[in-house]
Amino acid sequence: MSEKISIVKRNVKYTRLEVDLNGLKIIAPKSVEVEEKEVLQRHQRWLQNKIQRLNEIKEISANLKIYNHEHLNELINLYVEKIGRILKLKPNKVIFRKMKVRWGSCHPEKGIIIFNKFLKYLPKELISYVVLHEMCHLIVRNHKKEFWLLVKKLDPNFKEKEKLLAGYKVRLNLI
Repeated sequence: MSEKISIVKRNVKYTRLEVDLNGLKIIAPKSVEVEEKEVLQRHQRWLQNKIQRLNEIKEISANLKIYNHEHLNELINLYVEKIGRILKLKPNKVIFRKMKVRWGSCHPEKGIIIFNKFLKYLPKELISYVVLHEMCHLIVRNHKKEFWLLVKKLDPNFKEKEKLLAGYKVRLNLI
């Protein structure tokens, strides 16, 4: 991460920090005067952890192989069927689109799952994991404990896969 710090005023209630590969943003309500040093000092431990994680993801990304699965739709539909048999459910609709930030998203009330077309550049085991992750959202909508317990039950190595997905985001410049 570069040392770039920017202060952004928005229609928000509370001041917060955002950290990414481009630097650090202090997001603050329009009416609040921001004391940069005070904000950074108050969130120092969180900030150090976040920077450490970003550096770890950058290291991971440097060694990742880029794939090119030409039949991504068919591959994902196979995983949807396979995981659907395990979970005893299937989505009403599967959609593919280019997404800037996410690998997939789920609309459980409509039974729709959307997959990022950039998944074609990932290894098959990560594509399968993204399908599993989104299919689990048909059962549990959010990312609270119940969701992660379900994911872990089906894929005990999910934490490692989440790190690899973050690395691929960096490698493919999706952040």
